[in-house]
Amino acid sequence: MNIIFRADANYNIGIGHIMRCLSIADSCSAKDFCVKFITAGHDAEFLIKNRGHEVEVLSSDYSQMDDELNLWSNTNHPDIIVIDSYFVTSSYFLKVKKTYKCPIVYIDDLYSHPYPVDILINYNAYGLELDYDKLYSSAGVKCPQLILGPAFAPLRQMFKGLQQKKQKDKIEHILISTGGSDEFHLALTFVETVLKQDSLNYTYHILLGALNRDKQEIRAKISNNKDIVLHENVSDMKTLIQSMDIVVSAAGSTLYEICACGVPLITYILAENQIPGAQAFDKLGLALNVGDIRDTTEKKNIISYALRADAVTIILNTIRDLSNNIELRKKMAMQMQKTVDGFGADRIADALDKN
Repeated sequence: MNIIFRADANYNIGIGHIMRCLSIADSCSAKDFCVKFITAGHDAEFLIKNRGHEVEVLSSDYSQMDDELNLWSNTNHPDIIVIDSYFVTSSYFLKVKKTYKCPIVYIDDLYSHPYPVDILINYNAYGLELDYDKLYSSAGVKCPQLILGPAFAPLRQMFKGLQQKKQKDKIEHILISTGGSDEFHLALTFVETVLKQDSLNYTYHILLGALNRDKQEIRAKISNNKDIVLHENVSDMKTLIQSMDIVVSAAGSTLYEICACGVPLITYILAENQIPGAQAFDKLGLALNVGDIRDTTEKKNIISYALRADAVTIILNTIRDLSNNIELRKKMAMQMQKTVDGFGADRIADALDKN
């Protein structure tokens, strides 16, 4: 079976779309699917090839997807196409369907449009609470096959079936994850803030994404500090997460990897699409949500965002509170691993194989 994944990664949108598609692609490859990626730009090319998959780069505008279809090559006729983008339109889906005459799959986070697709995946923690039947019926569009809920969270193979994490009485190591691009410069701001403290109560591990533009400045600032450790180009994320006592992460797909590891979690919001996920994780007892840490400014009807001045302080206070509550950490970790077992990508691949 030939399967195409259409997704993008760049400084503006991060790498989450590509990473979750890669997890599904890996599981598809294990079932002898022939996998190919199509991307607008070159930012994710190395990541995709490094996982052993073919990639075609369109050199197009990722935000204008309707203009790109004539750029697709026709070297392999796909049996199924998986699309993962917030810039996709109904007309795009219809054109793809008409051209390739195969099932179309969409990975949805937003629950905003009744897209004309054959299969819809929403693995988010809030996915099972969404009334897709109503969304589609109210628009007169046929509801697709639905694959919903965190049991389908598409994690990498290394996160399958991990043992229950034992919680330590004393917190020592804390991982700070700010996403692939960190457009709000949270990692840099966090480092600058903790370096002003008289002493650090923990060892902070800063996970720098592939598209982080502050790497050089951060390296220079911590050159003489042993209590702040940088992690870049991490190939074994499971081992890194498991070695931590607490993880702080934006409310993206990384949350599900942390869940599978059973490491107590603090999450925050830096984008509109992260709001329902962060709230659901908090509601389900999978994380402490500190909320939106952006400062919003509107000028001449144009809204701009920056990191809130007290963002790091909020995070540090929550770290302190969670560190001092071992019973909450034990309860949280147990619920995390009960909810996400790491086999979600395999379950998706099995579902796609039946179409």
